[in-house]
Amino acid sequence: MPTAENERIVRAFLLLLHRESQKPESAIIPPKAWETLGELKASLAQANDDVRTLSRGITNWCREHQYSSILQALRPILSDAIPEEEDPEEDETETQILRVSNLSLRFVEETISQSQEQHQQQSS
Repeated sequence: MPTAENERIVRAFLLLLHRESQKPESAIIPPKAWETLGELKASLAQANDDVRTLSRGITNWCREHQYSSILQALRPILSDAIPEEEDPEEDETETQILRVSNLSLRFVEETISQSQEQHQQQSS
C-alpha cells in the first residue's frame, strides 16, 4: 500500500478516535475498544515512526478484536480523502491531525491518550 494511503488511514483513525471521544456513546467505537487502546499503543511502540507499520498496527488491532465498525469507517479512506463530518468545524487537535507533516509515533500515542481521557470524561 502506498505511503499516502497508509498516512490517510492513520490520520482517519486519529480523527475518528478524537471525534468519537467527544460523544457520551459512540456508534462506531465499541466500549471494549476504549479499554484496549493501551494494547494498541503497545503494539505501535515498535513502529519507530514508520507510517506503514502504524497503519498496519491499527488495522491489525481492529481485526484482532473484531472492531468491524471501526474498519468500516476507515474503508473509504483506502480509496479517497478523509470524509467530512457533519460539523466541519475543526478544533486544534483535528487541525494538528490533518496538518502535521510527520506522523510520528509520539504524536499518534499522544492523540490516542488524549482521546481515551476525553472519552472517560464524557462517559462519566
